[in-house]
Amino acid sequence: MAVTDPAFAQATAETSPHLRFGLSHRDSIQNYFAWQARQFAASGKVLDHGAGSGALAVALLRQGVRSLVALEPEAELAGQMRARFAGEPSVEVFQGTAEDYLKHAGPGSIDSVVTSNVLEHISDDSACLRTIFELLSPGGKLGVYVPARMELFGSLDDAVGHVRRYHAPELRDKLTRARFVIDELRYCNLLGVLPWFVAGRVLKRATVGGESHRLFDRVFPICAAIEQRLGLPYGLNLLALARKPL
Repeated sequence: MAVTDPAFAQATAETSPHLRFGLSHRDSIQNYFAWQARQFAASGKVLDHGAGSGALAVALLRQGVRSLVALEPEAELAGQMRARFAGEPSVEVFQGTAEDYLKHAGPGSIDSVVTSNVLEHISDDSACLRTIFELLSPGGKLGVYVPARMELFGSLDDAVGHVRRYHAPELRDKLTRARFVIDELRYCNLLGVLPWFVAGRVLKRATVGGESHRLFDRVFPICAAIEQRLGLPYGLNLLALARKPL
């Protein structure tokens, strides 16, 4: 399978150094996406909502997902993923929004949806969550990973097109209003808080270098394991695991 090729996961980052939405170095943080894929524990037919460069899709396939829809509205990114996953019969690349895919495939056509660092870009995120609810089959699972804490919003958020950062009560309310049952909701990635705050609020930077990403990815697995045990009430991101009732 192509996704097991060590060179495969770096292909997009090396050939596309100027991707939008902060995607340029995503393929250099494989540990980070492998951790996300484990948390989501997606199964059945999985939709990667806002798949971007395909970095999370690769991690999901490595976790054993056998049927994956990589959904991406941006034409350039969708084109790159078609090339990236060429010859992978388990992957369908669909250019469009969740609403477009609902019209294409119909209600209840997906078993699991993962949306990683996507909802914060969408003006009407509540409407998007309602669409995802319709896409899911009864009992279907939703994994959400979003940036957290508005006090951390700075130049980096502006540069990558964030509309908001979330607080836990806000995300809980939006998921509940979309009729999801929430199984887990917690802050994570405490490791990233200080670098993000310094770069975005103090230094007013618009980008973070590739070497910083690689250093972060080397340290992340240890820090993630520690903070999950401690259940820390703060972090750069929020993780939510929810489901559609039977």
